[in-house]
Amino acid sequence: MPESLKQELARKADPTIHLNDVSGTISLDSELKVSLSPSARLFIFARPEGVEAGPPLAVKRHSVFQFPFEFEIGQLHTMIDGTQFEGAMNLTARLDQDGNRKSSPGDVEGKVQVTAGQKEVQLVLDNLISASAYNIQGTVSVGMGLQNKVPKNGTLFIFVRSENIKRGPPLAVKRIPDIQFPYEFTLGPADIMVPGTFFEGPMVLTARVDVDGDARAGPGDRNVELLLNHLTP
Repeated sequence: MPESLKQELARKADPTIHLNDVSGTISLDSELKVSLSPSARLFIFARPEGVEAGPPLAVKRHSVFQFPFEFEIGQLHTMIDGTQFEGAMNLTARLDQDGNRKSSPGDVEGKVQVTAGQKEVQLVLDNLISASAYNIQGTVSVGMGLQNKVPKNGTLFIFVRSENIKRGPPLAVKRIPDIQFPYEFTLGPADIMVPGTFFEGPMVLTARVDVDGDARAGPGDRNVELLLNHLTP
């Protein structure tokens, strides 16, 4: 047996591993008329309270379920080794119709605040996501002083980062080849880079016209930055 598998089995057999598990019941709001697609999955995300950006603390995915559904999530489901499942956190459950973890129209979400180790949690899926619920819309144009310097048929990249997050992959990206200005854009959950990340909170948008179509900045590329305070409903 591989040593890595031995370590994983020993970890799962640790009697203390489940001490901070959160458990309870997920139900679907009876007012919502939702039909489940064959590819539907149920995702449960845990995030430390006050942390909106980056990957979630823990994730659990269910492909076989019916409502009401009894759940539990804890240390075994953390995404990063060494991270502790503890303290106050926000729990989000999503009925994802296409099963890809990214929030999209037709999905249903519910949220509740919990504390590690809490039992008998009641989480209701009551937020039906519409096509425009999380989208940012706007126009990218070129300033008068740069109109003659922007490469023709360049590629426009629009990057979204959570405010104050300077490193790591962007929250969302959109790539538009052979760009013509002004350009009306829409950005939303469908453009998210890391599954399980939420498209919400204050964000910084950066638009760049790239001469070689590579997302990395290089000589001749042009940038413009705009600070948005985009809050989801």
